[in-house]
Amino acid sequence: MDRPLPIIIRRDDPDIQNWDDPQHGQVSFRLLVDGAAGPSEGVVQGIAIFGADGFENPHRHDRPETVHLLEGTGTARLGDREVDLNPGDTVFVPAGTIHEWRAGTNGMRLLFTFPADRFDDVAYRFGADA
Repeated sequence: MDRPLPIIIRRDDPDIQNWDDPQHGQVSFRLLVDGAAGPSEGVVQGIAIFGADGFENPHRHDRPETVHLLEGTGTARLGDREVDLNPGDTVFVPAGTIHEWRAGTNGMRLLFTFPADRFDDVAYRFGADA
């Protein structure tokens, strides 16, 4: 079996995708490692970009997620608990946990990771399905 070759993803290479609607919220993201664009070996990683007071609505998914705050400040709601986030904080979200992200007045950037081959393999559930 051929092993994938290492690759380098340049900062501005992946396209920015936007969720700006009543279901998802107001967040943009750039997929860095995703099997749809190259080898991933079971890892999806990206950067979520929240403008001032941006948010991702309450949701859950079928995979665990780690999130690391790169810059800015905000809050995370994890089930019934709300916590403030500062640069350098890392959050582990178990699969099935209802959670949401809200940026502070200066916005925030999060590095997120899922154990999946492709981002499209992560089943998000928003609203009544959450």
